[in-house]
Amino acid sequence: MLLRDAIFEQMTLTDWHSGLRPKVDGTWNLHTEFAAPGSLDFFVMLSSVSGVLGIPSQTNYAAGGAYEDAMAHWRQSKGLPGVSIDLGPISDVGYVAQTATVAERLRKSVDYNMLDETTVLRALAAAVAHPIGGRRQIIIGFNTAPGPQWDANGGSQLGREASYRHLKRQSKLSRAPAAAKGDIAGAGLSLAAQLGDVSSHDDAALLVGATIAAELADIFMIDVAEIDLGKTPATYGVDSLIAVELRNMLVLQAAADVSIFNILQSASLAALAAEVAVKSCHVEVAA
Repeated sequence: MLLRDAIFEQMTLTDWHSGLRPKVDGTWNLHTEFAAPGSLDFFVMLSSVSGVLGIPSQTNYAAGGAYEDAMAHWRQSKGLPGVSIDLGPISDVGYVAQTATVAERLRKSVDYNMLDETTVLRALAAAVAHPIGGRRQIIIGFNTAPGPQWDANGGSQLGREASYRHLKRQSKLSRAPAAAKGDIAGAGLSLAAQLGDVSSHDDAALLVGATIAAELADIFMIDVAEIDLGKTPATYGVDSLIAVELRNMLVLQAAADVSIFNILQSASLAALAAEVAVKSCHVEVAA
């Protein structure tokens, strides 16, 4: 996290503590209350992407988020449940939605995407379903689409810091073709909704495969029609960083927990899609 000195110097010690201590003290108190193994099924902290990217005018708030991220890592290292969700601004519920001036300012930021309640609830469901042994942080809200935020000489921190370059989406958005049961992909339904409507794991695998193809097409700046699901992930240059991105997408959209190792070692993208279809909590078909 980077601190902008000119703004940081205007923050008093009282201001620093007033923004930091509620998150630090509150998180620590909850942790100590539930530090015994087996005392909780899940421990989810709502953090902020500002703890990862930094925020010049609210370094105290960003530091509190970074503390929650660290707590999630520390709890899981001790065998305890702990996941932090690093949220970007939310457009339809909460403080930002209720404060027009703040919402307008955040909408102008090229670093963030405005989230909606559905996306937040999906992240929360993933954190509750997999509170240990998986991701310690779920980060949603960075603007990873092509745009001025990647200009190294611009005002965006994403563009200035090389450590964020792996997030860059290197193509215009692609859209997966309809995969099963007519043009439901074009009907604007989420993958979760589509999977809830399938009648077989084969249909679910087609939907997941189309989504994986669209994701890889976006990442590698190729047309989605060039993605052959019969080929291995490595064929398209999927490495550990891309595997993390794919895994996060599959957890959030398909509610299926697949390991990074399984993604990298899949015999084909179609085989990966079939595995996800079987593991998806949204797919309810007869065995």
